[in-house]
Amino acid sequence: MHQGIAATASGTAEYAAKHRELIYRSFGNGGLVVSEAGFGGYRVDVSVAEHRLALEHALRSGINLIDTSANYADGGSERLVGAVLTDMIKLGEIGREHVVVVTKAGYLQGENMELSRQRKGEGAPFPDLVVFDAELEHCIHPVFLAEQLTRSLQRMQLTHIDCLLLHNPEYYLKWANHNNIDPEVAQTEYLRRIETAFRYLESEVKSGRIGCYGISSNTFPKPATDYERTDLSAILALAEEISQQHHFRVIEFPCNLFEPGAMVEENQPMNQTLIEFALDNQVTTLINRPLNAIQADQLIRLADNVYAGEAARQVADFRRRLAGIDPAWSADTLSRLAIRALRSTAGIGSVLVGMRRKEYVEDVLQELREPCQISNRRQAWEMLAAM
Repeated sequence: MHQGIAATASGTAEYAAKHRELIYRSFGNGGLVVSEAGFGGYRVDVSVAEHRLALEHALRSGINLIDTSANYADGGSERLVGAVLTDMIKLGEIGREHVVVVTKAGYLQGENMELSRQRKGEGAPFPDLVVFDAELEHCIHPVFLAEQLTRSLQRMQLTHIDCLLLHNPEYYLKWANHNNIDPEVAQTEYLRRIETAFRYLESEVKSGRIGCYGISSNTFPKPATDYERTDLSAILALAEEISQQHHFRVIEFPCNLFEPGAMVEENQPMNQTLIEFALDNQVTTLINRPLNAIQADQLIRLADNVYAGEAARQVADFRRRLAGIDPAWSADTLSRLAIRALRSTAGIGSVLVGMRRKEYVEDVLQELREPCQISNRRQAWEMLAAM
């Protein structure tokens, strides 16, 4: 059964009114509102009952933003979203108009890699294909995006996706860097590829298959001198050249207590940070990896239950030090502190958290029910970065 309606301003407002203990923020500059935390679909799969129960609990409890991707669990994450939404809508527990669904396209792995091999065998490979190795390719050309959008809609049993993001398009820059292409030449080609994708996505907005579009990139917060940076100001200018009524509305990127680049790196015009520029230009920001920091190619978990002994004492000391930087950053657990620091900062649309279990959902909800003042906390983030 396909659901032929989308998230609406009135629908999301109605949902928010049923969950007055939570705060909702604008999404996509089109009247939609979403919960301060969204259900991150990176590690969930339709085959796992626990994941289904967690998503159902989140939707019943006030979380109305779902973030997934075509390549998460090789399509299993999107299938989970489709199964849960279809069943809950049938039962009258929720309306499609209440929920904002975000998915992404760009990776060729698993099923998509097989599709790529098939097309190559037929002499019709995807245009502008970036080849990394035998099991990983990347593409944002309209031919590929059209194929992916159709498959995503089928997996999620929908006829409309509220927001489609280009998934890590900087893979082209990684390839160009590896092949020693001149930085200016690479950036020019990068923007050409994004412009081509945007023009196609505008046509999908008109056709009604998507509501808006954007980019999920790990390199948005990078320094202006970084070869692989995705420059928001340049991309926004590109969108405005395409149309003054463009539908480029959303960006997604990592940010956490150990990776504060989006809050402190002056990589936008007029010495603005990414967050400041996005806020001034009404671009919705979605934060991924809030609880999983990567430093020196090592993963740092921002959750208390993974530490014991001396490490646990260091975590407690870290929490105390952050509360000293900003009184608003005082929380009982490291995970809640990590979310608090983000949701208390002006310019954050929603924090995407992995909630594979009902207890993870409850932990996030406990934090969202705590009031916190939202303000420009650049100084606090700079002090954190200097620690």
